[in-house]
Amino acid sequence: MPIRKSFLIGFSCLFPLLHASAQATEAAPNSDRVISVELNNAQALEGACRLSFLIRNDLGVPLETMGIEIVMLDKKGLAQDLMVLSTGALSEGKRRLRQFDLPDVDCDALSEILINDVSDCQAEGMTASSCLAALRPSSRTNIKLGL
Repeated sequence: MPIRKSFLIGFSCLFPLLHASAQATEAAPNSDRVISVELNNAQALEGACRLSFLIRNDLGVPLETMGIEIVMLDKKGLAQDLMVLSTGALSEGKRRLRQFDLPDVDCDALSEILINDVSDCQAEGMTASSCLAALRPSSRTNIKLGL
C-alpha cells in the first residue's frame, strides 16, 4: 500500500515539534536548579570597593561552598583584576548577603564584573561546571554582572 503524500507532509511537520518537546522535557528538571547571584550594591570605601552580592541557592541540595572566579572590567572593557570569591555555606532555598572589600579598586571605574568560571562547587551531585551552568547573574547597580 503506497504511503500518502499528505501523511508524509503532516508527519514531517509534526516531527520537529515532537523533537522540541522531548528536548524541553529533558531540560526541565535542571532548569529549576539555579543559583541566583545578584550584585546588590557597590560602595566606594577609602582605598577599596565593597561589593555586596545577594546569593540564593535553589539547587535542591545544600551548597557547602562555591568559588566564583570574577574578572573586573573598566569602562573601556579592559580587564583590571581577576580573583576568586567564596560564597560559604548556603542551605537549600536560603538567601545570603556576602560582602567583599576589594583593595585598590575604584567602584566608579568598573563597568562590568564577568563571572569567568566556578573554581569549586561542593554540593551533592554538582560539579564546578554544573554550578557554572546553574548560575543566574543579575545586578541592581550600574555595574553589569554577567557570564
